[in-house]
Amino acid sequence: MSRLPAALADPAVARLLQDLGPRLRRGGVSGEPRGRLPTGISEIDRLLGGGFERGCLSEIAGPLSSGRTSIGLALLARATAAGEVCAWVDAADGFDPPSAEAAGVALERVLWARPASAAPGASAALRCTERLVEAGGFALVLLDLSGREREVPRAAWARLARAAAASGSALLVLSRERAAGPQAAVALEMSRARACFGGMPLLLEALEIEAVVVRHRGAPPERAALLRLAAA
Repeated sequence: MSRLPAALADPAVARLLQDLGPRLRRGGVSGEPRGRLPTGISEIDRLLGGGFERGCLSEIAGPLSSGRTSIGLALLARATAAGEVCAWVDAADGFDPPSAEAAGVALERVLWARPASAAPGASAALRCTERLVEAGGFALVLLDLSGREREVPRAAWARLARAAAASGSALLVLSRERAAGPQAAVALEMSRARACFGGMPLLLEALEIEAVVVRHRGAPPERAALLRLAAA
């Protein structure tokens, strides 16, 4: 797993992209079918019409313990298992490599950027995300803003959406509340429906999570789903 140095100067990003070298597949020809990145979670993929669309900005919003990070890790695991190179921009400083590996993520195909350790606020994370998306070689760039989404200016979302469209990368934002507005091609809102306990003594076994499609340009046939996530 490559990790972005604390200094977010453009030459540092350029060196990392150069180091990844042949593992990056540069952006395809304009008009080329881009397809979708499935999460492997049947309920979510059904809601999305097969997965998150490449070349689009998507968003998953929800409070703590609502399943948004679990879906992000499932998507990352499925993409890296398919040989794709991905990036996780950790503005929330919450990415845990052992947990990601336990979820099936191939860490050697993940660029982990920690802008939160270099500069406070969301600005460094946004600059980093934009550079990585513009590189055009990542199947997925995931920006975990959880808790910092209110610091993002509206104009930044338009720039990120344009960059994703130009590069063909799927850009997924994790947030506590919706922030990207109309710039998001897809927006899911997550909420915890019920805690499930079992055994003696009673222990938390799983969480039932409700996922609701609040925005989808493709008008999917279903708008909501319940899914069960095993407790960590």
